[in-house]
Amino acid sequence: MHDLDAMLVSLHEEQVPARLAGIDSAVMDGLAARRERDLSRRGLVLAVCLAGSVGLALGIGGGSPAQAEPLLAMPASAPSHLLND
Repeated sequence: MHDLDAMLVSLHEEQVPARLAGIDSAVMDGLAARRERDLSRRGLVLAVCLAGSVGLALGIGGGSPAQAEPLLAMPASAPSHLLND
């Protein structure tokens, strides 16, 4: 235990290396970039969930059923068909 105390005292008395002086700004910039990335990812997930739930709600609720027309026939709303009637 005495060796550990002596090591901690000697570590306390040493000066901080000069290379570590600039590490604070790099770490804070990295944290800010990660925070922005997480925020944008959270917004994207929220938009996907909102779009999916709205699409699902509208899809389940349905609407008017689809009416199929023959593929090569004249559509009922075509002007020439309306004039022929």
